[in-house]
Formats: sequence, C-alpha cells, structure tokens
Amino acid sequence: MSEKEILDKIEKSAAQEKIPENIEPEQIKRKLKENQKNKVKRRSGITYYGAVAAAALVLVIGAAGGIHAVTGGGTGLMTAPVGIEKAASGQKSDEGSEGSSELKDGATAGVEKNAQKKDAGSLYTVAKNYGEVYDAIWSGSGQEKEADGIAVAEGDSSNSGDAATYIMDDTSDTVGAAVDGVEEIGGTQMIKGAGAQEGQTAADISSDTAKQRYSGTNLQTQGVDESDFVKTDGSYIYTVSHNEILITDIRKKALKQIGKIQISETSSDRVLEMYVDGDILSVIVESEDSGLEMQADDTENYTEDCIYYFSEGTQTQVLTYDISDPEKPVKTGCVTQDGRYQTSRKIGNIIYLFTNKRISMPQQTKEEAVTEENVSGWIPLVNDNAVDAEDIYVDNGGGGSNSLLISSVNVKNPDQVVDNTMILSQYVDIYVSESAFYVYQIKGSWNDAVTQIAKFGLADGKMDADGAVSVNGRITDTFAINEQSGKLRVLTTSQDSVNGEDTNNLYLFDKNLSLTGKIEGLAQGEEIYAARYLGNMAYFVTYRNTDPLFAVDLSDDRNPKVLGELKISGFSEYLHFWGDDKLIGIGYETDEKTGEHTGIKITMFDISDPADLKQVESLVLKDYNYSEALYNYKCVLADADENLLGFALQSYGDGESVTYLLLTWNGEKFETLLSQSLTDKAGNPDQSKAADTSAYRGIYAGDMFYIVSTEKIISYDRTQEYCMQKSIDFK
Repeated sequence: MSEKEILDKIEKSAAQEKIPENIEPEQIKRKLKENQKNKVKRRSGITYYGAVAAAALVLVIGAAGGIHAVTGGGTGLMTAPVGIEKAASGQKSDEGSEGSSELKDGATAGVEKNAQKKDAGSLYTVAKNYGEVYDAIWSGSGQEKEADGIAVAEGDSSNSGDAATYIMDDTSDTVGAAVDGVEEIGGTQMIKGAGAQEGQTAADISSDTAKQRYSGTNLQTQGVDESDFVKTDGSYIYTVSHNEILITDIRKKALKQIGKIQISETSSDRVLEMYVDGDILSVIVESEDSGLEMQADDTENYTEDCIYYFSEGTQTQVLTYDISDPEKPVKTGCVTQDGRYQTSRKIGNIIYLFTNKRISMPQQTKEEAVTEENVSGWIPLVNDNAVDAEDIYVDNGGGGSNSLLISSVNVKNPDQVVDNTMILSQYVDIYVSESAFYVYQIKGSWNDAVTQIAKFGLADGKMDADGAVSVNGRITDTFAINEQSGKLRVLTTSQDSVNGEDTNNLYLFDKNLSLTGKIEGLAQGEEIYAARYLGNMAYFVTYRNTDPLFAVDLSDDRNPKVLGELKISGFSEYLHFWGDDKLIGIGYETDEKTGEHTGIKITMFDISDPADLKQVESLVLKDYNYSEALYNYKCVLADADENLLGFALQSYGDGESVTYLLLTWNGEKFETLLSQSLTDKAGNPDQSKAADTSAYRGIYAGDMFYIVSTEKIISYDRTQEYCMQKSIDFK
C-alpha cells in the first residue's frame, strides 16, 4: 500500500469517528481564546496555533487509534473531581496476578533499589504488577470514574526564585558552579560547585585577586538549578544553536568562539537545554522515531475496516560532557528515557528529568502483554529497560493512558539511572523544592475545579511518595505553590458557589500534608495573576480592572492573616523580590474603565511594612505590547545585588520588532542602562527569529554584559556606560 493510500485510509477512519462537540477544533480554538482573555498562563514554548494544531492531532490520533484524549491545566476540558483522602503511606501488596511473570531486569537494572515505594495517599497507588498497570490503562482509556466528592486534606529562607549569582577567581578558567549548598560570604551569595573538592570552603578558593561575579539562570526555587539554552560559568558562554552547543571564550573581555559540540545524530534530534556545573556540561536532547501502525485483529489480512495511526516514538536524553578543556569537550555518558520533554531540575549532582509518554494499549491479551518478552513493547523504557511495576503509580482518579516519567541521573556517574518513577495521570504541572517534587492537576469543571497535589520526597536521587491532598480551586500562577521547611503553601482561584464569581484562597499544610490553616473568599470577582513567597510572607496580585497587591502573614500557620492590600491600575504577571523590602511587578497598564492594555508596566512596591504597602514607582512602556518575560521567568535577568533588571520586549507598530531593555533602580525610579534594538538595518528581527521575546537572554560576567540568542552574542562594557564592544554571529 502506498503512503498516499495509507494517509487516505487514516483520513477515512478519522472521518467515521464522531468527535465530541466540546473538543471539536473550533471549540478548542474558542476555549483557548477564552482562556487567553481570562489570563490563563501561557506555557513556555507553546504558541496559540501550535496548541490548536496539537489538539487537532490528538483528536485525529484518538479517532484513528482509539486513544482517549486527555487535557490538563486551564483548558476547561476536565474530568469530574475525585475525592482524595488524607495523606497516607500504604505498603505495596505482594507481587502476583493473572497472567504476570517475574521480570528480573527493569529500568534501574544494576542500581541499588529503594525499599518498597509508598502510595501517594489514595490519589496515586503503587502498582502491584504489570497486570494492574494494564488494567489501569484499559480503564482510563475508556471512561473516567465518577466523582465521589471533594475532600480537602487535613492536616525560614524563602524560595524567592532570584537569579543565581556566582563568584569566580578572575585568574582561573573556571570555578565549579553547581548548587551543592549556599553560603554567605561578606553579604554575597556563594554557590559551591560540585566540581570543587568535598569540604572546600570559600576561603579555599579565595585569593588576593579581584573576584568576578556572573549571572545564572533565573530560578523558581533557590538551590534548585534549571536548564536553559544559554549558560555561563564566568569564563565561557555556552549556547544552544542549530542543534549544537557553541562555546565562546569571554575571559579578559574577549568574545571568541573556541569550541563546538555536534550533538545531533539523527535528522529528528532537537537539542533543547543544558546545565553547566564546573567541568561538567549536561545537555537535554529530544528525538523522534515515528511510524505508522495498523490496529486490526489480524494485521496479516488487511481489510477495509483496518485503522492506521501514528505511533509515538519520542525519546529524551541527558548527554554528559567533560568540559575541563572547553576547546575539546569529551562525551562521558548518556541516559535515555521515553517521552517528550516537560522539564528538569538539578539539585547538587543529581538531574531529575521529567517526560510525558502516551501509552497505547498493546495488541495482545493481558496474559500475553505482561510477560517478560512483551512488556517492553508497551511500558515506557529507561536506558532500554521497561520501568519496573514497583516504580509505577496508578491514578485512582482515572488517569487515562498518559504517563509522567521521572528519572534521576548523577552527573558524576552519567550512564546510570539512580532511580525512576512513572505516574499514570493526565497532564500535570510540576513544582520542585530542594527536598521534594509536587505534581498537581485540575479536576472538575471550571466552576467547581479542585487541584489535586501529590508530594514525592527526594533524597540523593531516590524518589518516594509522601502523600497527597486536594484544594479547592485552580493554581493560576507558577509561583503560587511553594514549600518552606517542608511545609506546603498554595494559593488558588475558585468560583463562589452562590454568585459564580471568582474568589481566591490560601491553604497551608505541615510536613505530613495535614491542613494547618487557610483563608478563603479573598478578592471577590478577581483572579490571582501573580504570586511570590518571602520567608513567612505571601504576596499576590489579583485583577479585574484594578491590581490589588495583597500581603499575608504566614508566621502562625494555623492563623494566617491578611496584613495589607494596595490597589493600583493595571496588573502584574510576574513578581520578583528586590532585597528584603522591595518587590518588582512586571505586567500591563490598563484602562480602568475598559480594561484595555495601554503598555507594559514595571512597578516597584515598598513592602518594608506589609500593613502599609506602597507603590514607589510605576514605569509604563507605551511603545511595547508584549514580553515573554511576563510568563517565562527564565527570560528575566533580575539581580538586586548588581542592580540589574533586563528582558526583551515586543512592539507591533508598523511591523514587529524586539528590543532588549536593561534597567537599574536608583532608589527613587528606574533608569535605562541599555535599550538595544534586536532588528537589522532593514528592520527585520535578528536572523528571522520573528518577534520572539523568549529567544534572548541578558547575562553579565564581571565588567561585561551580554545579550545572547541562538544566533549571536553582543557584548557591552559596563564600565563604559554599556558601550557596545563586540558581536559574534554563529554560523
């Protein structure tokens, strides 16, 4: 059969399937537009049209291959809420079920295993065997379980997300810059590198020469590193460009490309992001191995009733390189796992990799599918081995056929997986603290949404569930969920059951996920747009036609109190602390009557007295319409110690254009240090990057500042009023 005939057959098969009205393409578009209007957060790297196309593809595949389409987050297409009881730690039952056989080698073969993993309350329970996994996928890909009610579980340094700041000796090529621990050296934050010898202190690496500071990636949680397409160690800039890693020497104010790592091995490889940790470079790569599969009782005998569908073969890799000689990087290891890349985090020497994988029902009976020779055909693989049944969590709320796969890799032993966990669930969002990761998803319709949260403890790469809770409402901002000293704090937006208006809530939990305190019914008719926690204080912004900033005291976790509220025009989409007594908000100025956006707005709040919040300065940039910095914190350079705030902005005007703006705070107002147009002489965006404000990073090292994209680097001398020095184009 020709390719055209196969595609015609797919189209015919899909046309015969009736698509539910609420997920037809036009309905998807309408939902997305409504969500955009209602300010549901945009996910980094997913455009509006890309989301529509992806939804349409899921529909076609679902119709053609009998795969149940599930969505998560704020799409409004959600299953009924499922009750979650108080966090519990249940013991996994003994192995053995119908048709199962003992499988000796799993994804972590050769690695010392954890003790039996615990259940995450009643939300996710550890599978007894592959037969139970098979049953869960079969059940979830058909119809969802009905709701049995909603139960809210009963039950001081902040994760401020500041950009990591590093110190290095100007006379050395590099000092390890990992996140093994944080110390204070004369008021300056020092991040000890994994590359440094064990027990090495600041005094060991200090010298009589001047210290050179350099910027790191803006983080959601201090002490938890995040990957990005640009990294620096103060001596070199590492950039992802056209599926390569380019290494640029910036020592002594140079700007010279001296190394290149050709990573892509197949036409489908996509080099995404990386970590730089002393002499170790870790690269995240995604690749495709797609094909067509036939769904029929007997594939040997083709009939008109056969259905073809695209099989998913996406894999994600963590490749590790020794960059002690940046001109000659050496590959030292590789770990591969199934699924599309969602995110990753690095704590000390351990990288935690999160991928999503749709699991298709095997074309075999249950007895056949769970045998040793067949299980790797439908269970996701890690390093070519199927995930052990004892590492798989089943979603008791009807998770469907999507899986979240998490593996941990020690960069010192980069060929082996320390541990892995798989969760059968709908699409979930992820928050990672220094000691745990949390997965959360919305269940229920828009007006009775419940957010289900499961906690998994982290210890030197090992992962185990600590319990689960649910809270009323939906988490609408990345920074609305936070952990401090093992205690969970969550801000949500829900709808009032009486008048149907939005209302907002705060829930506090102890280390055992027991509810200790809460505030409900805040800011009636408004929704949380931005949030941030600092020590025992929570700050959040809600919006309708004005922007109230709330300050809540969490010091008594049984009796949290709203201390202050400040109303101003417009709203903030991103909040960032500026020292201990200031808070910067980045968002939009709006017309108070119509709500129309009138420009990008940067606000400096005085939070020195939480009971008396003040707006110190408000800078409205009327010539700009959009910035990805509002929704992707990695795009923001925010360093109070260096007094630098920078990000790229977009202007529509007569044509799309992008400008990188770098500001400083003089104590009374914002001043512009640099305003660099990122278009060519003809007005075209840099190397056809369109007006993509997520494509640029501002970083500094010593006396130099750099604007970096996947296409070029521009350097500026900070001692000469940010005068442009050099520019290098990647080829």
